[in-house]
Amino acid sequence: MVASTTCAVHCFAAPVLITLAPLIGLGFIFEESFENMVIMGSVGLASLSLIWGFSQKHRQLQPLFLLLLATVFFALSRVESFSSIVTEPVLMGLGGLTLATSHFINMKLCQTCHSCEEH
Repeated sequence: MVASTTCAVHCFAAPVLITLAPLIGLGFIFEESFENMVIMGSVGLASLSLIWGFSQKHRQLQPLFLLLLATVFFALSRVESFSSIVTEPVLMGLGGLTLATSHFINMKLCQTCHSCEEH
């Protein structure tokens, strides 16, 4: 959840911070290879967490659907012909927020569901 939230903040703040980052030695965080690693890491960790929550705890599909939606946002932001200087940060931000929301919903479902037999 922390990685997804950090990703969302990074995506929304990038347009403002992109000029300041090189001055303080953080220019690498705006390179495409770094962003791709963060996306893959966030989606990978989310997949493990959400699939575990689904299979072991609550059996609710909402968090997995949001994971899929976040992955679509991330994928669309990486397509050169689809994204532009305006849409890429918006799609990345939406992906990060959607991924963070999926973690939050998963966490709440895992805390409230004590037995899958209740459903």
